[in-house]
Amino acid sequence: MVVDAAGRLSRRVPAVTRFGRLALLWMIPLNLVLVPWIWFGRIVFGVGGWFFLILAPVALVVAIALAITTILAFTQAGRPRSLTAVQAVLQSLTWLALLVFGTFMPDFGDAPDSDLAFLTQVFGRSDALMDLSWSITLLAALAAVLAWLALLISLIAGRRDAAPA
Repeated sequence: MVVDAAGRLSRRVPAVTRFGRLALLWMIPLNLVLVPWIWFGRIVFGVGGWFFLILAPVALVVAIALAITTILAFTQAGRPRSLTAVQAVLQSLTWLALLVFGTFMPDFGDAPDSDLAFLTQVFGRSDALMDLSWSITLLAALAAVLAWLALLISLIAGRRDAAPA
C-alpha cells in the first residue's frame, strides 16, 4: 500500500524513477559540498585570491536557493518521495553547472599578472586561457541560474498539481 497525492491509500505503485529517487537522496549532501566548492573550491588547484572574500555573499545566496528547492523537493506529496524525471535532470544540471563554475572560476591577487585559473595552472599562463576561463565561468553561472529557476518552477507546479481540488 502507498499513499497517493491526495493522501488516500492505494495499491497502485507510483512511477518512481531510480534516477529521481537518487537525485532526491543526494540533494542535501551534494548541496552541502557544492556551496563551499563555488566559494573556494578553486584553491584545490592552487588558485586563490580576492574572490574568496568577494564570493562569500554569492555562496550565501546559492545556499539559500538550494535550501529552498531542497525543502520543496522533500515536502512534495506522495510516497515514496522522489523527484520527477524532469526535476531530477534539472537538479543534475544545476549541480553540474555549479561544479564547472567552482572549477573554472579565475581568481586574482594584488600583484600584477597574479590572476590564475584552473586552465592556467594546467596549461600555463596566457590571456587566451584567462578569457576562456571567464567565458566558461559565466556560462556555468548562467546555466546554474536557469536550471535552478526551471527546477523551482517545476517543484512549485508539481505542488499545485498535487493539491486537492
